[in-house]
Amino acid sequence: MKEVPLFSICITSYNRVDELYRCLNSIDAIHPEEIEIVISEDCSPKKDEIHQMVEKFISETSYKVKYNSNIENIGYDQNLGKLINLANGNYILFISDDDMFLKGGIDKLINFTNKNNFSVAFTPYFHQKTGVMGREYSKTFLIEGGFSGVRKHLFDSILFSGLIFKRDKVINYQPKRFKNLIYSQVYLFCTMLLTGRGFYINIPLIHCIEDGENAFGLNESGERNEIMANRSSPLSNLEYHKSLIKIIKIFDEENKTNLINFFSREYSLRSYTGMLIARKIGQCELRKYWDGMNSLGIKIHTVSFIYFYMLLFFGSRFSNTLSFLPKKILLKIRSMLV
Repeated sequence: MKEVPLFSICITSYNRVDELYRCLNSIDAIHPEEIEIVISEDCSPKKDEIHQMVEKFISETSYKVKYNSNIENIGYDQNLGKLINLANGNYILFISDDDMFLKGGIDKLINFTNKNNFSVAFTPYFHQKTGVMGREYSKTFLIEGGFSGVRKHLFDSILFSGLIFKRDKVINYQPKRFKNLIYSQVYLFCTMLLTGRGFYINIPLIHCIEDGENAFGLNESGERNEIMANRSSPLSNLEYHKSLIKIIKIFDEENKTNLINFFSREYSLRSYTGMLIARKIGQCELRKYWDGMNSLGIKIHTVSFIYFYMLLFFGSRFSNTLSFLPKKILLKIRSMLV
């Protein structure tokens, strides 16, 4: 076993026994000495079951496994700090406990990383619910450090699974600053890319399933938030967006940048999906969603107004027909401009 593995696969764990076991069993590296697995369980109601399952997995595997169970619920952001402190690899690869690895992806990633050096990187993922590949560009490319790269790839940092960080670049992460903001990986990504180079690695790595029980808005460390906890409601997304906006404003304040202006424009362009989901429920739900968007504290641009009134008066089916081709062309152009 190598003293310092290339990768620490770091997994946040909360109340998901079967999903975590599935995630662990999807780790299929040919050379187990290149990786260690680090799990931090955040004092969930099923902590004993999770511990028993992890012990079972350890008895079945040749991978080195580190397991931590917090004595109290500390929340996602501080649990992320636990994972970073426990990791020993040259690079940290994050994955959520209700996602899994695509077959053969880890070995391809190891081969790439052995030939390249970077501060931060990300990979595409297959999204179970939509059946499409997300966060995907046409080819692998280098991202030079600086604000331009941060601006271009901000939205690529939102999904936790498949983000990769050079461990010695993130060891000074201070999780208490981000308590219960949920998106501290976005801060890490933007901070690392501002001063160091990154990569988009065109290796499909993550199967994003997202079928685990939701804990956000319910766990002990944070304030109870029934809207956030109800993931069946489109209004839940807006509660998550509030936290993301807070993270971006912290980054701007710290670095004297104006990332929030770019985020506002891009958020407006991407706002159609949330409004569409609300409109399928009804006009009243769409109006609630629109009011929620306008209370986020960011500038809502003209395109969102167009989406709103189009959906309000024409409904979801006709609006989809009107918007399908322009959106497809725009996304194709963006994927090529790298």
